[in-house]
Formats: sequence, structure tokens, C-alpha cells
Amino acid sequence: MTYRLTHRSLAGSIADLSDIAEEFLICPICSEDFSDPRTLSCLHSFCHDCISEHILQSTHDQRPPKSFSCPVCKRVIDGPIHVPVESWANVLPVNNFINGLLDAAKLRAEDRRCDTCLHRNRKVLANFWCDDCSEALCHECHEVHGSMKFTQSHQVVEIENIKQHPFKSTTIHAVCPDHNGKFLDFYCDDHGTILCATCVTVNHRQCSSVKTCNEAAAEHKDESRALIENLKHQTDWSVRIMDNRKHCVESLEDAAKHVRNQIANIRKQINDVLDAQENRIIEELEDLKRIEMEILETEKETCKGIISTTRNSAALLKNALKHGTDTDLLSCIAQIKKETRISEKTLKNISNQLKDVYVDFKPDKNLPTVLQQLKELGSFAVARQSILIPPSYAVRADTILMTEVKEDVEHERRPTIEKEDYQRQKETVIQDLRDFKNLVLPPIVNTPVSSTPQKLSTYRSARKQRSSTVRIATLDSTFRGQTPNDRENCSLTGAVFIGNGRIILVDQVHRKLKLFDHQYKWIAEKVLSVRPYDVASCSGTEVAVTLPKEKRVLLFSVRDSDISLTGGFQTGAKCFGIGCTQDLFAISCYTSPPSVKIMTRDGRELHVFKQDQFGQDLFFFPDYVTVDKEGKNLYVTDKYKKSVISLTTKGEKRWEVRYHHLKGARGVAVHGTRVFVAGNRSHNILEMSTEGEIIGAIVIDGVNNPHKLCVSPGGDRLLVTQHHLTLPKGEKNIVKIFKLPKRKI
Repeated sequence: MTYRLTHRSLAGSIADLSDIAEEFLICPICSEDFSDPRTLSCLHSFCHDCISEHILQSTHDQRPPKSFSCPVCKRVIDGPIHVPVESWANVLPVNNFINGLLDAAKLRAEDRRCDTCLHRNRKVLANFWCDDCSEALCHECHEVHGSMKFTQSHQVVEIENIKQHPFKSTTIHAVCPDHNGKFLDFYCDDHGTILCATCVTVNHRQCSSVKTCNEAAAEHKDESRALIENLKHQTDWSVRIMDNRKHCVESLEDAAKHVRNQIANIRKQINDVLDAQENRIIEELEDLKRIEMEILETEKETCKGIISTTRNSAALLKNALKHGTDTDLLSCIAQIKKETRISEKTLKNISNQLKDVYVDFKPDKNLPTVLQQLKELGSFAVARQSILIPPSYAVRADTILMTEVKEDVEHERRPTIEKEDYQRQKETVIQDLRDFKNLVLPPIVNTPVSSTPQKLSTYRSARKQRSSTVRIATLDSTFRGQTPNDRENCSLTGAVFIGNGRIILVDQVHRKLKLFDHQYKWIAEKVLSVRPYDVASCSGTEVAVTLPKEKRVLLFSVRDSDISLTGGFQTGAKCFGIGCTQDLFAISCYTSPPSVKIMTRDGRELHVFKQDQFGQDLFFFPDYVTVDKEGKNLYVTDKYKKSVISLTTKGEKRWEVRYHHLKGARGVAVHGTRVFVAGNRSHNILEMSTEGEIIGAIVIDGVNNPHKLCVSPGGDRLLVTQHHLTLPKGEKNIVKIFKLPKRKI
């Protein structure tokens, strides 16, 4: 596609991209800058190649392929009719808005290279920009460009002058897909479509309201502000429904636990001949619970998808208002209005069908006297009571909620519980839940039921510990991860301490492994064929490095100033974070499906952890992973769930923590009973215990967008790399070493 730069007035302050979240400019699948971004109907965007690969994987078992799900919000997207599945990604619309932001940012970069020289494998800084060619030029190429007959009339400006323009003023202007060379400058209110001049004269001559994009955008800006507010309300509505479903899940778990205790107490009074009866009743309880849990989880997942869509839509519209062209704004509004109607109708349907679930168990009345003749331990009854969670705003007439409250009790398979018994049982369950919640720390979520009783004493001690003052880590030293051979800023996504206090850094931009001594002086480096992501120490002299695009792990021996390749193995999926213990590797993989794999150095998969013991997905996008010294527990950060998850090396989920003061969890490190997590967007480092209790932020000031963490073998120092698209200039390429306060381990 061809683009042109549109120049507007210099009035107003110079805009920047610091208020745009990292996720908005980074592909959610490959975690890199968008390359040919394509947008789905749910408004989530992905690189063309990434979404194409996802489509092929999602439709592998479909005969014929019909649809695929969005990797972020899981919405089902119908495939185009009569188009081969390999070409579905080509049909998806290009996200010109994101393309424009990235191009505008690259144009203002300090190290922007001459495009003509790059074609000849030369790296020369650019000084000029040709508006007609959409290419950056150095002084030499500018002189040649101006001397050629074909290009001497082109509009060329100095890049330094462009840098003084707002981002919006140099955002790309899309060409009409139907009429080559015609720019989209008009908007038809009748059809809600952006047009070029030819479209207006050929297809929209009868339309009553065709205006320039400038005029239409001015009229719709007030509407967009109201739309943003409406999206906020929808997000809040979805959150409240999802919180209610989470509460209902907890109640159902506690009710099931209470029933199990009843059954266990009865079982103590009878002899071994009743084993068959007990097994049958337990199995019936689990089937009942599973059926109800599936309904609740479906409602939760639907709300999660709507939350993701509404938040993404709000961010999209905000950024379009600030940084987009009028074309971008109108396109955003048209899409978001459509998605808003879909979301509201979905929320209406969920709200009308919400039911709280209560489980009661009635022991047989003759149990004390006729144990020998007993045929049934008891029976179940499930009560579903409709609830109403109204929106906090005025919705349109076609989405008004029904306020009638109904009660639905299952009669066909199980007897109805008596009203007084039901009320008494309900009050008991609610009181037990309240007593239990008084002991649970707010940041701890998704604790498995089986481990809850053992953790109550831990919760009490953790509350006392949280009330004390957290000791802060102090900045000990800093050093530059950029070496003399680097021509661009680094992207330090991996780091590890190895023998003799030396440090290995992973630099994605330059495809390098960099070796530094114990005094943080650069010793040597190794250039790889593709971009690495993370590194882990296998021994004092050997490290393992992940290569996401090649789906491969490489092993290197590090001796003196030499880094040499010793082996490697395939992971079968895009691999990101890596941890190592006892000659085994824990590897976080995004695709096929999102999981953590335990592998040997010869490439054998010993375990693949993708679901917990209750059949629920463990991960959405596992990022960094680390293993404790004993090799018993894993600690994983999830980029999409925005949480920290702990598993045993047998795959049992121990706990999951999502904390409001930890935003954008990235690197994770463990030493003894201490776990450290980098908050990339909250600009802090959080300390936790290995049992999942929050200790507090040990680094609050002095760090910007922390990314990868590693602890020195002695546990006294914490190495922190910094990485983000909008990292301040003075913080780029800087690695920081913090001195950790001593605690009991």
C-alpha cells in the first residue's frame, strides 16, 4: 500500500507516544513491533504472519475450515467464504493507524538510517525525508535524488524539521483500496464509510450527507467522547458480573467442601461394606459440581472477552483522538459502535440468565438405626436463584434488562430441599465463607481448594508480616549493556549470573550474547543467526538460550573470553522464558497450546503443563519462568493474565497472584523462600514468599520499566535490565544492580 505524509499546523505541543501502553504497539503473539498489522472484527491486531500461523493452527482439525478464535479475547471469528485458509490473513484489514504511529516514531528516531543505503547493505544516518517516495535519505543520496529528472520535483524536507511536528501531523494517509492513487478524504454519513473523490462521484452521488473527513471528524468528536465513557461503563459492568461469578465459584467450592465433610463424618460411623455407596455419592457430587462449574466458567470467560474488547476499544479510540488522522478516528468510531452493540446484547443475555448455585446434602433420616440396611447415603438438590446486576449507566432501549427474579430448582433427577433446611444451609455456607475470607489476604487469588486448610496459618502470619515496614533494596551500581560494536540501542530481555560472578546478557536487537566480568566490564560476545529471548545457567560454565522464532534452545559453553556452541534441541513451539535445574529445563511456550514444558537436553518432553488439576487452562501467554534450587517448584509470569503462577514440577498448581501494585509482570527470580517479580509498567520490583504471600515492593524508585531479573548466587544482589518502547533516553542500555536487604530464608 502507498502512503503520503499529511502536514498540518505546528500549533500545539509536540506529541509523543509515552501515554500509549506497550501492548498497543506490540504484537500480542510475537511480542515484537507490529509487522504488517491486521485487525480482527473484535478490534485486536496482530502481525500478518503471526495471525496467519494462528489461523492455520486453530483450523487444523476443522474439515472444512470455518472459523478461528481471537488469541486475546477468544471470540470466534468466521473465515471468509470461498477463500483458502492459507489466505485468510490476507483478507483481514490492514491497521493503518498502528502503521502510521510506528512509521512516525521511526522517522523521529535518533538512529534513523538512510533507506537507499540500506538497500545496498550500508548503514548511514538519514537527514532528509522524501514525501513522495516515503523514504529517508542521507546527504549523498539526497543530492542524487535531487539531480534525477524523475525525482527532482519531489517534496523533500529535513528530518530535524519533521521532528518538530506533532505525531499526528506526519501520520500516514491511506490510499483508497478500490482506486489506485486516490486518497481517502471524504466520509459518507449515510453508509458510515470513508471514501476517495472517485468513490463519491461513482457510488455515492445519491447520498445526502457526504462531507470531508475534517468536517465529519469535527462533528463526531463529541460522540467519540461519549462512546469512550460508554465503553468504561461496559467494562465496569463486565467486571461486576465477572466478580459475581468468581464469588459464586468460591461459594460453590465451599459448599462442595462442606458436603464432602458431611459425607466423611457419616463414613466414620459405618463399616467397610458401604465403600461402594460412598464412592457413588462422591462421584455424583463431582459430576454436579463439574456441570455447574462449566456454566459459571463459560459466563466468566464471556465477560473476560468483553472486558478485553471494551478496554482495547477505549484505548484504540483514545489514541485515535490524540494521534490518529480523521480517517483513523472515523474508522475507529464505526467499528467500535458496532462492537458496542454486540457487547451490550451479550451482557444483557448473560444478566438475564445469571443464577447463584447452592448445593445441599441431606443424610438419610434412618441412617443412625438402619446402617446395615442402608441403600443411600443421601441425596443432592441444587437451587439456582436468579440475580440482577444492572448497568451503572443508561443503556439503549433494545438492551434494557428484565427485572423479574425467578427461582429455578432442578426437580427431575434430584428431590427438592425443604425451605427451612435450604435457608439454614445457605446461612451456614455464607457465614463459613465470611469467616474464611477474613483470613485470606486480598492479593491472593485462585488458591486450589485442596491446599486451603493448610494455608490458613500461613495467611495469619503473612498478615502480621505485611503490617511491618518493608525494607527497600538500594541501588549498588550500574553498567551499560551496549558494547563498542553496537550501532543501535539494545533490547536486553535476558540475563543470568554464571561462575566467578560473571554475567551473560541477551540482546535481541543485535542478536547477541554478551559476557561481562564480576566488575561489570565487557569481555566478549557471540552473534547469533536469529533473535534470542532469555538465558538460564545450566552449570558454572554452561548456559541455555531460547530462540522463539526457531522454536529452539541452544546450549553454550562459556570459558574465559570464549562463548562456544555445544548443542541444542527443538521445543516444538515458540519458546520464551527458560529456567534450569538438575539438568532439566523449564520452558515457557506460547503456542501449541500456551504451556510450560519440562525437557531434557536431548529434546525429550517429560511434562507439558497446560491445565491445572481441575481442568482449567493454566496460562494465556507464559512469559518468564524460574525454578527453585531444589527443583520442586516453578514460578511463571503470564503476560495476558497479568499474574504470577506457581506450580510444582509435577504440574500441580500451588497458587496464582494478581496484585494491583504489580502491572506488566515480566521477569521473575527465586532465592531461598524469596520470589522477586519485575513490574514493567508499574516501575517497581515486588518481593513475595514462595508460598504466594505479598511482602511488598522492595524497589520503588530508581528503575524504569524493569524487564529481566536474576539474583546473584549469594542472594545479596539483584540484577535488573530495563526494556520498553518509550524508555527514557538516559535509561536505555542501562543494567542496574541492587543490594538486597537480608531476610530469614
